Amino acid sequence: MAYRFLPHTADIKVAFEAESLDALLMDGLVVLRWLLAGESPVESRERRALVVTAVEPAELFLGFLREVLFLHATDGFLPADLEFASVTESAVEGTLLGEPFDSEHHEHQPEVKAVTRHGLVVERGDGMWTAEVVFDV
Repeated sequence: MAYRFLPHTADIKVAFEAESLDALLMDGLVVLRWLLAGESPVESRERRALVVTAVEPAELFLGFLREVLFLHATDGFLPADLEFASVTESAVEGTLLGEPFDSEHHEHQPEVKAVTRHGLVVERGDGMWTAEVVFDV
């Protein structure tokens, strides 16, 4: 897992580096879970189907993060893990594992309002995937 928070004027910008696209997606999931629940442990008690398609990897990464955030915003779902069924540069399919947000067990965090397209970068080179994404808080 390789990610770091970058300076940003008002939001949260994160840079990622991973050996594979599925590892990049998993790192995105880890960061988003941290933004939603802090250091609180999240258990894999519930399952949610996940299917995201896109025309290229940057849109796939963005769509994936937006789908996870949507599940949190509409259902209070906190992701703990992801079981991949398939991953290509234009589609990811799998099962999200997690649990509903519970204020007695999970840390309250500033609201993540959106995953933005502003400054979005996803590239593959030298055997690594790199990405930058901004979370609107």
